[in-house]
Amino acid sequence: MTLRNLAALAGVALASACAASGSLTSRPQPPSYAALAAGPGRVRALQGRTFRFTLGDGDSAPNRLPTITKLQMADPSPVSYAIGEWGYSFHQLKNGQLDGAGQPHYGGYPTPPRTRAEAMEVVRRYYLRLREMAMAKATPEQRRCFIAINGHYCYLHHACEWGCDVVGSEVGENINSIQAHIAFTRGAARQYGKPWLIDFSPWYGPSIFDEDPRMTWGENSGPTHGHSMSLILRTFYAAYMAGANIVVAEGGAINAFRSQTPGPDGLLPLSTLGVEATRFNRFARRHPDRGIAYAPVALVLPVDHGIFPGFLPKTTWNAFPYQPGDQFILDALNAFFPGSLGDPDQPERPDRQPGDPTWKDPNYMRTEALRLVASPHGDIVDVLLANAPEAVLRSYPVAALAGEFVPDAALARKLAGYVRQGGTLVVDPVARRSGLLASVAAIREPAAGKPYSRLALGKGAVISLAASRPDEPTAQRPLSRVLAQMRRELVPVEVTGRVETLLSRTRDGWIVTIINNEGVRKEFRKPAEVNPAAAQTVALRWTGQGRVSAATLWGHERDMPLAVGRLRVAVPPGEVRIVRLTVR
Repeated sequence: MTLRNLAALAGVALASACAASGSLTSRPQPPSYAALAAGPGRVRALQGRTFRFTLGDGDSAPNRLPTITKLQMADPSPVSYAIGEWGYSFHQLKNGQLDGAGQPHYGGYPTPPRTRAEAMEVVRRYYLRLREMAMAKATPEQRRCFIAINGHYCYLHHACEWGCDVVGSEVGENINSIQAHIAFTRGAARQYGKPWLIDFSPWYGPSIFDEDPRMTWGENSGPTHGHSMSLILRTFYAAYMAGANIVVAEGGAINAFRSQTPGPDGLLPLSTLGVEATRFNRFARRHPDRGIAYAPVALVLPVDHGIFPGFLPKTTWNAFPYQPGDQFILDALNAFFPGSLGDPDQPERPDRQPGDPTWKDPNYMRTEALRLVASPHGDIVDVLLANAPEAVLRSYPVAALAGEFVPDAALARKLAGYVRQGGTLVVDPVARRSGLLASVAAIREPAAGKPYSRLALGKGAVISLAASRPDEPTAQRPLSRVLAQMRRELVPVEVTGRVETLLSRTRDGWIVTIINNEGVRKEFRKPAEVNPAAAQTVALRWTGQGRVSAATLWGHERDMPLAVGRLRVAVPPGEVRIVRLTVR
């Protein structure tokens, strides 16, 4: 019997059961803690530690180490060698141009690539050369751990494929959508079984925070320069609760201090950043069990996607204009993180403000708005590539295809196996027309006026999306409407308000991280402006199986019990609150 015939029979046999249940997903319950702990999202250790917060290069210098150690400011950096911003270096640094560390680069294509595969191969060779150069400078101990950090570009999976021990993303700086970069990095780590890292760069436009009167970075230094403390801290907490193994305060060995000269007590005086970084690290030490970060949706891209979500012209591999499938990748990420991948060339609308879903940041070099955004469905997505093993794919209840796919018999078989074993596969119009799934099922275009069609197949289902209208708001597009229902089925906590939420599953419950990204405005050489009216009181409602028997608000020095019957949490503008729920 062919898969097409099987699909037809399954549609007859299972459609009534699905219609009766009203469920869009095939497994409308979150996986158990045991299943998550045994899967690709399980907690991993690096050199004996599941988490470390570091101040970047130079944090072990003799004049800094006593302060860092005594105040518990940060952890020792892993013994390793590394390359940073390697994707950016390839595309932007050519003919011996120097990077921030003084390393010359000879990036770019010797001749214009004809295909994405050809472009990817040139980038691969460049990556391997950088790794060889870094290894030549490393000690034997450092060579046991190679860290590959990308910036701007989303080539995280490729670093894993081509060889690294830890995969990382640089965020902050002049890089948009921190949440999208976390989704790429965590997805790559889970696909390849690696620890992962988030490095927050303090550079913002031509400026950097620095309270040392000596002005370490010359005219670019300043106590009101660089990113706001709010964005830096929100990123630290978001990365920690998303499951990162390492969070790096880049440049922190310098700008976490007001001076590099010890005071009478033998310690270096802390800057504002140093004080806040110390509080964050103590918080992480107080709460080492952060559960397993929960992301039930996999966004599956072609291996040669070459996507660039930044503020420069949109091309793949910095060589090819976007095709419809490429644009759907950004549209899908915008469905999860609305506005964070907006077009920076759109003129600013004075009648719209950050927080309005239709507002788009006119220039990422001038404002921090939309680096972190409210997530209507929660931060529940990881990015995988199409070469992910079927076992990895099966760990995600939902997989959504996005990108320029071509017919591929092996991939079609893998996707068919994923669906038959209970997965829910979401297919956009571009992927539907590609012919990739022709052998899997007779996937129909949704009826007129319907956002999707659903076809049962084995234990799973295929969701076929209708095309979006160009002027259709993100929240009303078919993918957003499907995600809204899937979230209700797969996430057992409802959170009110315009907030970012992250979820982690523990042995006896859940942890809900709530981030208010509203009300803080920061230009790169001006003080941050905080709007108190952007404070939010957020309600949490349990919708899963069992009942909440205890709720605790985590703190830096102490935790506070919350009333289970009426869970309310006040979240000031630009701040973070983390609630642990015990479920019986």
